[in-house]
Amino acid sequence: MTATAQHTAPHPHTVRTQLRIAEFSDDAEGLDELARDQVSEEVLRKIAHNPATREATLAHLVELDQRWLTYPVTQRRDLSPGFIDRIARRLTDRNAIFHASSAPNASPETLHYLAAHPSAPPATLEMVTQRLGERATPAA
Repeated sequence: MTATAQHTAPHPHTVRTQLRIAEFSDDAEGLDELARDQVSEEVLRKIAHNPATREATLAHLVELDQRWLTYPVTQRRDLSPGFIDRIARRLTDRNAIFHASSAPNASPETLHYLAAHPSAPPATLEMVTQRLGERATPAA
């Protein structure tokens, strides 16, 4: 069993190459292809941070793993408030909802949506209230 697992695991050289491509490539199509391959979470996080990554690829990353990839995607400052809103409205994971509430480019409407989400942890309302400078209101 161990021999089979070692045989199917990617070679360290391949992983290093994938990480380099994910971090430094300016080829949006190549980054999209890499994101859709069987790569490690570390490679996916590097793709999420890469400024050359297209919005469609970023949306795919969040679909793959809301819990761990929402934060690096939504923290980018080059994304439109509309894109952040589209991502936020598809979230179901409570951690992802909280992470999206800290998105620098989230609109007030998106922040209110996240704070009122039934799966949002209480800290989401606190985050939104702090960001918008409003008084906290109890959840209905």
